[in-house]
Amino acid sequence: MKIHRRTILFALASLLLLPGTGARAETVKKTLCVYDPSGAMGDAFNLMKDYRNAAVAWGVDFELVPYTDEKTAAEDLKAGKCDVALLTGVRARLFNKFSGSIEAMGAIKSYEQLKKVVQLLANPKAGKKMQAGGYETVGIFPAGAVYMFLRDRTLEDVGDLAGKRIATLDFDEAAVTMVDRAGASMVPADIGTFAGMFNNGSVDIAYAPATAYGPLELHKGLGKKGAVVRYPLAQLTLQLLARSDAGLPPGFADASRNFAAKHFDKVLKLTRRAEQQIPKRYWKEVPPEKAKGYDALFREVRIQLRDKGVYDKTMLTLLRRVRCKDDPARAECAEKRE
Repeated sequence: MKIHRRTILFALASLLLLPGTGARAETVKKTLCVYDPSGAMGDAFNLMKDYRNAAVAWGVDFELVPYTDEKTAAEDLKAGKCDVALLTGVRARLFNKFSGSIEAMGAIKSYEQLKKVVQLLANPKAGKKMQAGGYETVGIFPAGAVYMFLRDRTLEDVGDLAGKRIATLDFDEAAVTMVDRAGASMVPADIGTFAGMFNNGSVDIAYAPATAYGPLELHKGLGKKGAVVRYPLAQLTLQLLARSDAGLPPGFADASRNFAAKHFDKVLKLTRRAEQQIPKRYWKEVPPEKAKGYDALFREVRIQLRDKGVYDKTMLTLLRRVRCKDDPARAECAEKRE
């Protein structure tokens, strides 16, 4: 009996439409809350559009919801209004101390070191450490080194910070501790207010990634006498936090972390572009002997916060090993206090 070729093709096509027989896996619908100061028009939100497209292959169809207030996004994640949320590492530390400690003060000296850490944490063997208290960190993206913005470029070293007014994120215990140890004066601020305080002279110093320079018009605060100190106070990250009870498919977390690791260089281009857009006259280099003063200050801050339970001990040890692999001559490599 002869069967027409078109009949066979029609039958095969029909089979693909039957539940459970198609090549495309069924997806579950979930909500992804995205913190981006620029809302749905921002770079972080656009990154999550690419992430959403990739997640379909992992069995998840995300609805993206933009947030310009990070605190609200974090609270909605806690309340179950978000299945997954994109937050800064500072906020992420409130959910997962291990992954949030990547942003420990002065702990990562370069983007190359940060990339190594992100790749290590994307390994499935690290999966258990990414789970904590009903949440799991399912992706870490670079958001730029945090630099000090000075209204007076004559500040030379750590000792010169004493008595200076620093706009400080008061919900971040690490920043508060750093300001205190430096002998500076903490002026409470948040992401929405620090730039205005710096620009109008209410504070002498602010800290931010280069991506804040243009949108927040920080050139107004820098004026003719200011500077941006080329020493990374920390590495800002954006982290994806998922609720453990969100019902995400098996294998989702590993696939998600792998996506973030593979897109590291692409995402970092945004930061590098922003750094290049800051005029060269504003950059203030830190001589090696001066950098040692900052290194010593931040190491004491990290140890103090580790002992208080703010930073994760295992993460700090991992970060020390990464630093010492790059520069074995560092004094801390022999002392092993972290």
